[in-house]
Amino acid sequence: MTNEAAEALSDAAIGWHLRLADGSGEDWEAFTAWLEQSPAHASAYDAIEALDAEAGAVVAAAVPPSLVAANDDTPVRSRLWWFGGAAVAASVAGAMLLGSQGLPGREVYRIESRPGQTRHVVLASGDTITLNGDSRVMLDRRNVRFAALERGEASFGITHDAAAPFLVEVGDDRIQDVGTEFNVARGEDGVRVAVAKGVVVYNPGREAVRLGAGQVLSDPGGDGAVVLTRVDPANVGAWRSGRLSYDAAPLSQVAVDLSRATGQRVRVAPALADRRFSGTIRISASRDVLFGDLAQMLGAEARREHDGWTLVARPRAAQ
Repeated sequence: MTNEAAEALSDAAIGWHLRLADGSGEDWEAFTAWLEQSPAHASAYDAIEALDAEAGAVVAAAVPPSLVAANDDTPVRSRLWWFGGAAVAASVAGAMLLGSQGLPGREVYRIESRPGQTRHVVLASGDTITLNGDSRVMLDRRNVRFAALERGEASFGITHDAAAPFLVEVGDDRIQDVGTEFNVARGEDGVRVAVAKGVVVYNPGREAVRLGAGQVLSDPGGDGAVVLTRVDPANVGAWRSGRLSYDAAPLSQVAVDLSRATGQRVRVAPALADRRFSGTIRISASRDVLFGDLAQMLGAEARREHDGWTLVARPRAAQ
């Protein structure tokens, strides 16, 4: 590879790293396609990630971190960048002083995960947040008892402090802990909250719905009323251990969860979207095995697409 080609590849990797800081689902799909074009692309991107990690160690001396990444080798995306000994930091430093949900005075930063990747972080308070794939939370260096789920799904392990309750924002909704472990998902179908241990209060200033272990709240937003159901508390946040458990869940929801967990887009044909599924799906390293087994359980057909999988009704002659 010529020097010019190597520099162009490095520039492309840097561009992807910066683009993915607030990347959309389409950005992640395009990035995955770029990685698959050549092994050299992945190597170049890994080199940029390593450079970012080194820069982060320098920045940490001036900006004390509010969390420790417990099981993740992917750098936090809001770190300052260093190229040729010069810091390109002005825009990033300004972004860290944004207000959240219209409230000024917060020193925010974001943690996100790639599709198919989970990230586990430990806050300075000792509380923990685990992100499912393709998810993002906003945190506040000035208030370690706050998090905003901007997209995707996260599991929270919170130690209750009556004097400083932990607050999770999900758009215009609020979830306040009463000492608990709980899971929050945000998607096109609204907000879902499931409690594994303890108690949370959903929108304490409005509906004030109190949820205990084994309870699930679904809020479609708009004029839709919240719906309460039950689940085995052991299955709340089961995606952290590589399994997805359901009790009469619509396949449209299963598809969203599979997309996060596998990093591949999963679609369901309209005729199957409302079909209910009960059971446990284990996230296999082999996607062919995973979707083949799932299709067999559903009496459906799994079709491999250029960017993922589609579940469709099996032709009558094959049933």
